[in-house]
Amino acid sequence: MSDRERLSEEDLAAEDATALPTKEVMSLLDLDADVDLALDLAAPIDLAVAANLNVAAPIDAAAAANILSIGSDATAVADQAVMIDQTQSGDAIAEAPQTSVIDQSDDTVGGDDTTDGTTDGGSIATGDLTAAGNLLDIDVNIDADVDAAAPIAGAIAANANIAAPIDAAVAANVASIDSSATAVAQQTAIINQDLDGVSAEATADQDSEITQ
Repeated sequence: MSDRERLSEEDLAAEDATALPTKEVMSLLDLDADVDLALDLAAPIDLAVAANLNVAAPIDAAAAANILSIGSDATAVADQAVMIDQTQSGDAIAEAPQTSVIDQSDDTVGGDDTTDGTTDGGSIATGDLTAAGNLLDIDVNIDADVDAAAPIAGAIAANANIAAPIDAAVAANVASIDSSATAVAQQTAIINQDLDGVSAEATADQDSEITQ
């Protein structure tokens, strides 16, 4: 028996006791994210192209071949004389006037996850961080409203003289004895190209009024 003084029934009745809560499973990270996006995109494009071109492409070709032939001849002759006179006088004008009125004020958007239940076209992010029942409980609502506009204007003008005379001759002897292959391609090309008093004007006039 212990020499300590024992508690009487009155002493035990005088003590207060509190029951422990039931043990709950705690999560390390509880994340709830709600993303609502409203996008307004506009891309008016304006393009103008003007060109003055002189193009000449005389082609001369000759081909001769002996393949697995004995004592035979193959001859190809292509004689070409080309005289090209190109004169161009005039104007090439391309105009692309564009007027764009874009209203992206977003009086009404698709997002409803604002703090007061209304949508005013803004970007709202709300967060709630608590430590009840979870080690880290994050509730994030994102309401993003994006306005994007890209008006593009382009203009291209060109004056060009292009000439491509081509002369080709091919002769071949393949596995043949006492044979000859002759290819002659004679070409004379006289090309006169004039751009006299011409102008190429490309105008892309763009007036964009964008409200975001």
